[in-house]
Amino acid sequence: MKSLVVLTQYKRQHLEKQLEALSNQTYKPDYLVVFQNEHHTDISNLKHKYNFIHILNDFNTKYIGRFAVCINFPVDICIVMDDDIIPGNNCIKNYISECIKYNSIIGGNGRMGYNTTNPYNSPNKLAPFPETGFRPETKLVDFVGHLWCFKKEWLYHMFSIKPFTFDTGEDMHLCYSCKIKDNINTYICKQETEQDNCDITNGSLSCDKFASYLTMSQITRKNVENYFIKNYNLKLINKI
Repeated sequence: MKSLVVLTQYKRQHLEKQLEALSNQTYKPDYLVVFQNEHHTDISNLKHKYNFIHILNDFNTKYIGRFAVCINFPVDICIVMDDDIIPGNNCIKNYISECIKYNSIIGGNGRMGYNTTNPYNSPNKLAPFPETGFRPETKLVDFVGHLWCFKKEWLYHMFSIKPFTFDTGEDMHLCYSCKIKDNINTYICKQETEQDNCDITNGSLSCDKFASYLTMSQITRKNVENYFIKNYNLKLINKI
């Protein structure tokens, strides 16, 4: 079984911390890619320190491009990571193990759908699970974010459905298309130790001026979900 990790580079300055964390993993991926949209940050100095494939786009492929690039690699399992998390040293092994065990998409944070009748639902926090830190068990959710671990073959489901928008909602698009096309479930990953964690900073890097939630309305994101419900008969989870 071969694996790929894709790191995202745009305007934040955390890439070297991520590369350092990846170099210390208990399980190292076969391919490590830094996927960079536009040239807002010069990372050429890091090529001399770390072993990775640098894919630089003059055109901004937004959130979905980093998923599309996975199809080109001869791997079985893919992990795509946001640019505001620093994984613990056992993160990659932990997430891949759960992906294989559950035969499902495994993610760093978990959400119930916007249209769910689950009593925990609220406009901004869509599931009663810790964003980071200790989680004793892997739990079924509607969609996940921050880190996505999945089988490469499932990407063909993702790209068989036209996105509602390219500006947001890649998290829902991946999880919902896989659920609709092949009944593939989505889980938030257990994290029994700090080193299992997908983000040892406990979210401290995500609250900056580059955070997508500052510019993208929840109405637009909810409309992504509505698109799947109306056109593809998406069924959400109502019990956890």
